[in-house]
Amino acid sequence: MAEKVLTMEDDWGAKGAQATGAQVQKFLKDQIKSLHDKDVALQNQVDTLSNNQLEANPQLQAATDGCFVTYHRKSDDWPLAVPYWKWAALEAADEVADGVLVLIDGQAPIIVSPTGTQLKWSKNAIAVNADTGGDYNKAYVDYSGKTRTAAIMAKGVELFGEEEETWTQFAPAWCNAYDRSYDKGNGAIVGIGAGQWWLPSIAELITIWKHKYAINLCLSVISGASPLVESWHWSSTEGSAADAWALYLNDGGLPDWYTKVTDSHYVRAVAAFY
Repeated sequence: MAEKVLTMEDDWGAKGAQATGAQVQKFLKDQIKSLHDKDVALQNQVDTLSNNQLEANPQLQAATDGCFVTYHRKSDDWPLAVPYWKWAALEAADEVADGVLVLIDGQAPIIVSPTGTQLKWSKNAIAVNADTGGDYNKAYVDYSGKTRTAAIMAKGVELFGEEEETWTQFAPAWCNAYDRSYDKGNGAIVGIGAGQWWLPSIAELITIWKHKYAINLCLSVISGASPLVESWHWSSTEGSAADAWALYLNDGGLPDWYTKVTDSHYVRAVAAFY
């Protein structure tokens, strides 16, 4: 005689529907599995609908404001970028974000680092490349953060002191040493490593300020990332031997007179998209 299979329609109180403990246990396991499968299927449908809605709705797309979560694909180290709402699935597949890609009209895009810090600019008052002086018109168009940071690092001992391991206590060297690379498990290194990041110039910082809400939206979906702080941020654009330009990420305040060796400001590294 075939073993009775319990269903939801059975009258469990009736004498003919009495079941063994094993039968009841199997029934409960089957019901729980069925509910789990339905939940997964429903969540997949919601995710699909959400993605379709985002991709079909120009207003929702505009919220990204030219900003994307960027990463180097683990399989081939190829640089890619996706809207923030697509990142969760990629991170769940063990991809690691480089940061937030920001498209700049007329300029090469930059990647904003997922995390920042708060530091002084230098230990000593040395002018490396103070060509902008206090000229706002020159500062507004200075996109040369990469070359400026390289020049600053070349003057490292004069600026930061003799002990190279302490250089990262200062804004330009901290950015230069920033590292988002990792070993994907077979000895191959993926991502953007130390020496490929720099302290942004004033024009690059202004771009970050312009897109700060979209950048923070992208940062919010990256594990371990921290949002941009609406406070003073150092740039690599120098005003003089004593001063460097800083930008207030709240209202765009832009003085050139913050003192390198005494003032402590927020710092974000940036990198190129390649």
